This record gives sequence, structure tokens and C-alpha cells, in this order.
Amino acid sequence: MLPSLETGRLGGLPLRHLVIVIVTGVFVWSLVLRVGVLVQYRTELGGVEHNVIHGIQKVMLGQDLYEDPEQAPFDVIQYTPGYYLICAAVGKLIGLHGDEARSIFLLSRTVALALWFITGCFVFRACRLGGAATWSSLLAVGITLCCAWEQSFSRMDALALALSAAVVLSFVHWLHHRRDLYLFIAAGLGVLAIFTKQSGVVIAAAPGLYLLLTGKWAALRKILLSQFLLFSACLGCSMLLGTLEAFHQNVVLGLRNGFSWMMWADLFAPATYKYFIGWHLLAGMVVLHGWRSDHEPSRFLALAIPLSLGFAMITGLKYGSRLNYLHESLMLTFIGIAVLLPQLKVSWKNAFAWSFALYGCLFAAFRTNSVAAWYRVGEPDALHQEQLETDLAVRDVLVNELGLKPDEKVFITYREYLEHLLVGQSLLTQKDIVEFSRDRLFDYRAFHRAMSDGTVRFVITDQPAGPVTYLDSTYANWVPVRQVNGRTILARTTNP
Repeated sequence: MLPSLETGRLGGLPLRHLVIVIVTGVFVWSLVLRVGVLVQYRTELGGVEHNVIHGIQKVMLGQDLYEDPEQAPFDVIQYTPGYYLICAAVGKLIGLHGDEARSIFLLSRTVALALWFITGCFVFRACRLGGAATWSSLLAVGITLCCAWEQSFSRMDALALALSAAVVLSFVHWLHHRRDLYLFIAAGLGVLAIFTKQSGVVIAAAPGLYLLLTGKWAALRKILLSQFLLFSACLGCSMLLGTLEAFHQNVVLGLRNGFSWMMWADLFAPATYKYFIGWHLLAGMVVLHGWRSDHEPSRFLALAIPLSLGFAMITGLKYGSRLNYLHESLMLTFIGIAVLLPQLKVSWKNAFAWSFALYGCLFAAFRTNSVAAWYRVGEPDALHQEQLETDLAVRDVLVNELGLKPDEKVFITYREYLEHLLVGQSLLTQKDIVEFSRDRLFDYRAFHRAMSDGTVRFVITDQPAGPVTYLDSTYANWVPVRQVNGRTILARTTNP
């Protein structure tokens, strides 16, 4: 029989402390890696970091964040504006300019790292307020932070997760104290989650759904009214970043990547699912026992966990989805287990606690080892630094030697720093959306005209000179005019 995790000792050290020592060690390893990738010169930490940096730059440069994707520069900003605005505000506050590409990469990564810590604080407070012991609260924090996916290293996922944890904390506060202030805070944070990433609708809806299912009608009316008012206000503010039509084109129509089993195949591959199946079983136990208890935080989490997991599994059928879609449901599961543990009176409570501790440490180590592998992708860093220096040289040649004017356009066929040095001039910056969608999301006839009628003055490629081919079309009359450290600058041979 297993010794009691909560009261047992090993060599005089409480077993629960030993678990915390282990998860703290993994956390320190993870933190070192996070700081390491933060300062790397590589331009892709996960989830197509380029697109996020481009959006931050547009805000900092005073350009419309949301524009018609079928007109130059053919940008598609797929996500709602919260993360872009926060990063841009911090950047302005510390004196950065929007065209300082390297600095904006560091800015986004630093903000994401700060949000990582903030998420941990919210998780700990939510666990403790829900009645969890200190050791299990710290364990929930450690696993949550260690299992963060690379998509949260420099993207809105970091803010969305922090807001999700904050909604849970605020609503648990309300469940304890029944003060309207906490209800309004939970409502407001939920709306902000939606305006950070569209998947925030899940955590925004969870408190209202709980109030509906438990028949708390007065509170339900208050939360729905406050959410409606704040949502309307946020939508109105978003119109300062582009028209309503452009906003819809980007954040709704821009997500139509097509259907794919890719995420499901990744998840249920035996080599991967062995690290997830335990959480799904433990989540099921939280749902089963939490909903039947009279402990309201446990009941709320018993609702929020399957709601988040179900939404992730459904939206994960979108082409290009990855396992980071599951992170919010995992965080809710960790909180739910920690909160449920003190409520259990059954004989297998100790086994439940050991499962949480051992499987949690294993999962944290598995995810941190994945981060270590992702860190090594960026080595040697000097090669990525050379990419920045080369692209700076290319920009200088374009502007100072070839006379590129601020209102003239270029098309860059590769993804490094150059498109972030020519924001607003570089066409089709979000190339992944064009290349990795099942069907063309938008009409690109205007792009074809721009490549043929002189609107695009230069094409820059990292390949040997040859025909310019893109979007299933080959554009004639483009010839090399300059070579810069492996980059080729091409210009049209004839005027339109």
C-alpha cells in the first residue's frame, strides 16, 4: 500500500515536499530554456511568430491592424487585438520604434515570459482559494508552467492562458464571497480573453453556463449584461484598428484553413498519448466527483474542464491546429485536481494524490524535454544573427542604393527579418496562411496585377536567380540587379 503522500516521510523529508522539490527542479530547467530561446536570433519560436511580430509592428507604426486581405499589402491578422495592443503599449512605454525588428521580437518574447509567471500566480491563488493544500497548489503551478507549448513563447496564447486563470480565480472569489465586484471582474476578464484570442469564448462562457445550470438567475443576468456591454465597447474600440468589414475578414474569415485530422493524429499517436491519457482519466474523475459534490469551486471546474477540452478537440479539426489547443483544459484539470483533493473522503484519495504527483512530474519533464529540443533548433545562434545582418544590408541597398521609396512595394519570397524592416511595403507577409490553407482564403487577383503592372518594384529572394513563381503563377521579366550575401534583388526589365 502506498504511504500517504500528504503525511508520509522519506528520510525525515515529507513526501509532499519531495514532490515539490522535483517539480521545482524541472521548472528551473524550463525557465533556463525559456530565457535561452528568448534571446535567440531565430525568428520562429512557434505558431508562426512572424505574424504576431508583424501585427505588433503595425500597431506601433500607427498602421491599421485590420485591412482588406484582398488589397495591398494583403495582410491577414487572424487574431483579436489584445496581445498586439499590450505589446505595442509596452514597446512605446520603453521607447521602442515599430521598425526595430530585433527589439520587437525581444519585446514580444519578454511580455510572453512575464505572462507565464503571472499565469502561475493566478493558478496558485485559484487553487488556494478553492481549498487546495499549498503543496498541491504549487504542484499545479509547476506543471502548468512547465507544460506550456512553444506557441505561448511569443504569441497571444500567453495572454489568453493568463486571462483564463484570472477568470477562474475571480469566479472562485465570487463563489466564496458572493460580491458582485468579483462577478463583474470575471465577466470583464472573459471578454478580454475573447479579444485576445477567439478561443477565449470558452472561459468567458463557463461562469455564465455554471450560473445557468445551477439556477442562479440574478447573477446570470448581471454577468450576461456586463459581458454584453464590455463586448460592445471592445468591439467599438477594435474599429479604431480597422473597419468592421476588415475586422470580420481577418478574425473570422481568416481562420478558414480547412478540415484536418492532424491534431487528433498527433494526440492519439501512442508515443504521445501515453503522456495525455492520465490527464483525461483524472479529468473524468474531477468531473464525476466534482459535479456531485456540494463544493462550488469543484463543481465549477467540473463544468469548465470538459467545456474547454471539448472545444479544443472540435476546433482542433482545423488544418494547422496543434496540441497547444489543449493547454487551457490541462491547466483547468491541474487546478481541478488540486481543489478536489481535500474534498475527497474515499479510500482511493491517496492513490489519486500520487497519480497527480507522479504523472504531473513525468508530464512536466516530458514537456520541458520537448522545449530543450526546440531550443536546440535555434543553434548555432550565430547563423540566425547573420540572417539579421544580411537583411539589414539588403534594406540599406534597397533604400540607399536602389532608391526604394516609402510608398513603393516589394515582395519577399522568404521569411526572416527583412519583411519586418519594411512593414507596409512588403506584400503577402503572412505567407503561411496562403501556403498552408486547404483552399485560397481570399481573392488574390490584385496581387497578380501588382506583380505585373509595376506596383511591386523589387522582388527579394534567398534563392538563386530564376523565374518568380508564387500562387500558382509565374511572373516574367524579373531579372537580378544586385546580390547581397546570398540574397538576390530582382527588378522588372520593362515599365508597365
